[in-house]
Amino acid sequence: PTSIEMKTIHCLQDVNVPKDCQVTIKSRLITVVGPRGTIKRNLKHLQIDIRLIAKDVIRVEKWFSNRKELAAVNTVCSHIQNMFTGVQRGFRYKMKSVYAHFPIN
Repeated sequence: PTSIEMKTIHCLQDVNVPKDCQVTIKSRLITVVGPRGTIKRNLKHLQIDIRLIAKDVIRVEKWFSNRKELAAVNTVCSHIQNMFTGVQRGFRYKMKSVYAHFPIN
């Protein structure tokens, strides 16, 4: 028995651009400029459509995709939101050093 996987015809999600950020999109290369700097992200490995439909709205679309490919739409939107956070507030990374008595090898 062969299983036929259903495909979703069209999936889209919109991301709002904050007031103090500027976005340029050229062939899935996203550049976000904000008060704390510039972040560039290359998403050419994903087969999705990313367009700036208004000055403050980004549309991420995927056509004729299965369930695993649809997850890329939400992932890209999350990446874009994180880029906005990075150029507005910035990120802080904390590293904890832990000592254990027994060797790991």
